[in-house]
Amino acid sequence: MNDASYRKRIWRTGVWCLGLVAAFSLLFFTPTSTQGQEGSVGGLVVSSETARPLTDATVEVVGTGLGTYTNERGRFLLTGVPGQEVELRVSLLGYATATVSADVGDMNLQIQLSPSAIELDRIVVTGTPGEQTRRALGNTMATVDASQVMETAPIQTLSELINGRAAGVAIINTTGMVGGASRVRIRGASSFSLSNEPLVYIDGVRVNNDQSSGPTNQAFGSASLSRWNDLNPDDIESIEIIKGPAAATLYGTEASNGVVQIITKRGRAGAPRFNLTVRQGANWFANPEGRLWENFYDVGGDGTVESIDLVELENERGNQIWRTGHVQQYDLSVSGGQNILKYYLAGNMDLSEGVEPENSVEKYGMRANVSITPSNEWDIRGNLSYLTGRTNVPLEAGGGGLTWTTYFARPDELGTPRRGFWSGTPEAYTALWDIWQDVDRTTLGATINHRPWENFTQRLTVGFDHTREQDNEFMAHDPEWLYFFSFADRGYRWTRERNVDYTTVDYAATFNYPLTDDISTSTSVGGQFYSRKTHLVSVYGEAFPTPGLTSVRATTQNRDADETSVENTTIGLYVQEQISWKDRLFLTAALRGDDNSAFGVDYDFVTYPKISGAWVLSEEDFFEVDQVNTLKLRAAYGQSGQQPDAFVAIRTLSPVPGPNNVGTVTPDNLGNPDLGPEKGSEIELGFDAGLFSDRVGIEFTYYRQTTEDAILLREIAPSSGFSGSQWVNAGEIRNSGIEMLVRGRPWETDRHSLDLTLNLSTNENEVVSLGDVTDEDFISPGRYLRHQVGYPVGSWFSKRVVSADLDANGIAQNILCDDGQGGSTDCATAPEVYLGRNTPSMEGGFGSSLTLFNNIRLHAQFDFKTGFSKLDGNYRVRCFFFSECRENWFPEEFDPVKIAEIQAAGPYVDVLVDDGDFLKFRELSLSYTVPSEWVTKIGAQRGTITLAGRNLYTWTKFMGLEPESTFNGGSRGGSFSLWEQNVLPQLTQFVATFNVTF
Repeated sequence: MNDASYRKRIWRTGVWCLGLVAAFSLLFFTPTSTQGQEGSVGGLVVSSETARPLTDATVEVVGTGLGTYTNERGRFLLTGVPGQEVELRVSLLGYATATVSADVGDMNLQIQLSPSAIELDRIVVTGTPGEQTRRALGNTMATVDASQVMETAPIQTLSELINGRAAGVAIINTTGMVGGASRVRIRGASSFSLSNEPLVYIDGVRVNNDQSSGPTNQAFGSASLSRWNDLNPDDIESIEIIKGPAAATLYGTEASNGVVQIITKRGRAGAPRFNLTVRQGANWFANPEGRLWENFYDVGGDGTVESIDLVELENERGNQIWRTGHVQQYDLSVSGGQNILKYYLAGNMDLSEGVEPENSVEKYGMRANVSITPSNEWDIRGNLSYLTGRTNVPLEAGGGGLTWTTYFARPDELGTPRRGFWSGTPEAYTALWDIWQDVDRTTLGATINHRPWENFTQRLTVGFDHTREQDNEFMAHDPEWLYFFSFADRGYRWTRERNVDYTTVDYAATFNYPLTDDISTSTSVGGQFYSRKTHLVSVYGEAFPTPGLTSVRATTQNRDADETSVENTTIGLYVQEQISWKDRLFLTAALRGDDNSAFGVDYDFVTYPKISGAWVLSEEDFFEVDQVNTLKLRAAYGQSGQQPDAFVAIRTLSPVPGPNNVGTVTPDNLGNPDLGPEKGSEIELGFDAGLFSDRVGIEFTYYRQTTEDAILLREIAPSSGFSGSQWVNAGEIRNSGIEMLVRGRPWETDRHSLDLTLNLSTNENEVVSLGDVTDEDFISPGRYLRHQVGYPVGSWFSKRVVSADLDANGIAQNILCDDGQGGSTDCATAPEVYLGRNTPSMEGGFGSSLTLFNNIRLHAQFDFKTGFSKLDGNYRVRCFFFSECRENWFPEEFDPVKIAEIQAAGPYVDVLVDDGDFLKFRELSLSYTVPSEWVTKIGAQRGTITLAGRNLYTWTKFMGLEPESTFNGGSRGGSFSLWEQNVLPQLTQFVATFNVTF
């Protein structure tokens, strides 16, 4: 798509959204009050225990779209308030929500909030037809208060914001390069063949959530960028995460892996408020001298083995292999307005460098959020965000480059121009290769809330998310580097442009009806339309005739081009009924039906049921338990699904050249007219408790999730006329575990406080069935991996040597392998045995924040993952292929079992698969709030300075470089494996942040 058509499409979409807003307003708008009849309410919000003014508390007029926040002195002002008397809802993280009555015109209210580590009256929007308090939910929901976290933590990406702060949500990092991707898994793996990624919404609009994007290296096929990195954490107010089918029923097909809802910042009533944030810092490869290994080689071929420590040698030469990368980010926002119109406008810039010369990020973004409240019956929220920029990717991300040539350094190259590097020197790689992704992304959304009657509300959300990616991989024609690369006098260019469009239309209506003084009902109906369109064009060519040429058109050999278009559409309808008793006992039932364009033509409309219950037991008169102030019991059951990939249900033919170069077709995909979605069902049981005057809050959940009709490949009979395999619904996967979140404020005075948070989750994953797709009880999705009945999805399997001897020459002999039954047998007939699972069985995090004198805050966070295994691909290359390990040259120093596996160089990988357990000192920061008398001298209202470090230390027994680094998909074992090879570890980072509010 060219730039002109791209801009035209965005403007057309914007006009379409505004047109829907206008049409909806004209259809239903019946003004019942005017601004001239409205008044004001104002006052002060303080802590009930210390009388300390509370900043950034939310103050809302119940039943309207009016709301604001308290300022630095705890004061608030609401104008345009209708009627004579109103109810105000006041909320703040760490305090119990308060609802108070106020006379319109009263400007001296004093509202007290009680400290509370449990928030039953907090409003949530994810997984519900409209806004709802947490007390009514029968399922658990993880919440990350982003605006609070960003004040102290050294956060640069959405993944960093979530990591370690949401129980049951595992962030699997891939590489330490800046702009690198992370995979997100909620409650383990629930699919064999489809994505295990959660859906992502921004302010109710579904958006591109691709976690594996970017230039695809021609050798390894790994894509190392993520669309999650397009989101600016400074624009985020909070994140709500529902974790599985029990909570995701209303999202229907595609939601079985969970839903992440990002709620962006809104304007607050009042004068314009400017906020400037500047981050300056550095990141670096911590201690490469102590972490990298020595490589060995028989340089002269006479048995004299020499070793090389290339990092130390380059340091002695005055060359730094990895630089210290400069981190710099700038954010500027302004918010304000009146109750009828509030706005939040922001711009940001990220100009960060990685530790490799080829790695950097240059991105520019903006956001505009507008809230319009024309009357008590209406509020309209509009959102627009735009991002453009470039990520320069090192060749390391795809399998070569600086890491490759350093990690596998060769002593026999020390006296040559290679200086001991395996292939090219760092200068050669920098001169020859350029790999980058350019991105332009626009997200538009509008939500209209209409309250025509006291008991009836309706909501319409429309939105559009467009991503234009241009991936490039370029190798120059430069004969100067022929010594290092024999193809340096050729070069190549690969370019791919991908346009991804998401369209959302979501309508919900709710009718609340009180049956008696104690019993009320809430009936909701809704419908959703989702569309995802992908258009991809790629070109490739190689062999530039002379240096200086860069375009594919200038290449002379092996030119190729490809184009693909895919569209997927889902239409869903649902109905939900909720009955509540005394606002403490809630029963909810819902049913959703979906149709999706990827279903087989003979597959019927799919339905997903849901039922849940919640009981705030502590509000019953008979409840008397010492030190337990709040107790809510909850249970939920629900279903959701995931549709097949596009076209796999359809019979297709492929174009091929026929006789005399006449075009013809050949059978391609057999298709499956009965193919339907994978169905996920889940049971959740849990409780929320507040202890010791609600100073300690506990959220506990047990879940049991089953994926039925899991999609697998079945071999096709040759007599069908088609070759290959057919997609069928056949398998079953089970996940179960517990999740716990504990948070509290054990100490608080009028000037000091201590906040502690602990989250913990477990996951037991099992392949229950593979149907009839194979004569055996397993399927191999990738190298050394299996989906095997009775074991976790994508587990490591291999023959395992259990005994061996070494002869006089150090050659392994008398080798016996595990027979799978506790004994040993000849390795030729030995079975492959289970070596470990690839995703953590337990993970969690611990955080603490100590506030002193109301202006100094010390924050620390640790997180961990245990119960998983990882393959050390660096060890594999060094020992199996290049014979660079000490074990290759001095086998008598090592266990003969280990030597036997290394010398076999492939059949046995037990020596490579190691426990990936780790505990990481993730964050440490010190923040100082500048005294107001100082900042007022420059016309500011508030100023803070934060010094923070990230990835400070790792405790692990993993034999490789980094238990968190792994290829993101590609050929390194498939999307299930944790395979570390030739990638940077997580970088240590130090950042100074300056924030000032005017």
